[in-house]
Amino acid sequence: MLEEGRNRPAMVWTVEGCNGVGKPLAQRLVADGEPVVDVPAKLAARARVFGTRQARKTDTTDARSIALVALRTGAA
Repeated sequence: MLEEGRNRPAMVWTVEGCNGVGKPLAQRLVADGEPVVDVPAKLAARARVFGTRQARKTDTTDARSIALVALRTGAA
């Protein structure tokens, strides 16, 4: 994952819940010198529900909703 990210110079990592479940991942990325943006879990959940009309969690819908929140809030 890191290797692929380093191949993209404008890469910004978005992590859902940097103060909760995503904390170890966010800390590891920051320690490696990578830029990290926190996406609050509540915002990601709202984006997932509005985007798919269901609250079902899958890796694909999670990644999409987290990216959308980061882009739309200007975090990334």
